[in-house]
Amino acid sequence: MKKILFIGGYNSKGMKAATLENNDTKVFRLLPNYDNGLVQWVEQAEKMLVEHGINEVHASSTGAQVACKLKVNKVVLYSPVIDPFNQPKSNLFSERFLNEASVISLCSNCTVIIPEEDEVLDNAITFEFCRKNHIKPVISEDDDHRLGKYFGSLKPLKK
Repeated sequence: MKKILFIGGYNSKGMKAATLENNDTKVFRLLPNYDNGLVQWVEQAEKMLVEHGINEVHASSTGAQVACKLKVNKVVLYSPVIDPFNQPKSNLFSERFLNEASVISLCSNCTVIIPEEDEVLDNAITFEFCRKNHIKPVISEDDDHRLGKYFGSLKPLKK
């Protein structure tokens, strides 16, 4: 059985993770409170990877800040926060989070899924990250930051 660690973004309830789970895939969820910082969530994710034998991480938005610090075979980022310091909206993140965050410059074996237009983040930053890392992003047309259309197209199977 395939095992995935799903790391939610700010205020995530883990609903996206449910769309990834099926008869062949078990999804473990980490839903951080980023206002309490970032380092503790990286440590928690590392523990979960070892404890459950997980080697694939999916992360939504702010969760990219955790996912790209982990050593795994595969990373999937959904509307990732690549540069938390340079975004069109101010006050998106707490001071404590920003003190522990960084600009993501490298992410190995990474897939990036983004909306055609992101109303929260600057897609130009994400496109530049993809270019530098030789990643061809998957673009979800007529979608928003939460990728509701993209995740809505994934049908979770009943167990």
